[in-house]
Amino acid sequence: MVLGRSRPGQGVNVYFDIDGVLNLYGPDPLSQTPDDHDLWSSYHSQSMMLTYSPEMITRINEILAIPGVTPFWLTTWEKEAAWFGSQVGLTGAEEWQWLQAVGVTPSGQWQKFASIRSHLKVARPRLAIWFDDDLAIQSDARAWTDRLGAVHAHAPDPRIGLRPSEVDRMEALIRSQTSIR
Repeated sequence: MVLGRSRPGQGVNVYFDIDGVLNLYGPDPLSQTPDDHDLWSSYHSQSMMLTYSPEMITRINEILAIPGVTPFWLTTWEKEAAWFGSQVGLTGAEEWQWLQAVGVTPSGQWQKFASIRSHLKVARPRLAIWFDDDLAIQSDARAWTDRLGAVHAHAPDPRIGLRPSEVDRMEALIRSQTSIR
């Protein structure tokens, strides 16, 4: 199992869902929220499958380039996440490790929750940031992140995805935990 670039107890792991976080779905939020200044200025739709903000991807690439930051896929796209990342321009996304995310475990636990818990026990980063729109309805996972404290979980509105303020918050959290400020 590849655990990323940082040694245990160091660095920051960032776990990304795709749909509802990086890839939007639902009606265009810009037409419904014209006064919302916490949205990306434009969305680019390459196809019916991919609707994302190039500005958001640029910012994420800048943040993930900070030494000690390791990105992971935690999405039902699983091994197909690399294709998404390459299509939207996420630097090195083809090499990001993906964690099992489809379905539920034999014990009935949300698979994404089981996978991140298991991965964090082994990887032991200083901080983990988890973006998944489904966290809004996964109370067990949210309660666990609250108790743990070293995992910051964010549930974007799936029609909007990551907002500029959430990406700024991700950068601030990462910079607070890495040697480069």
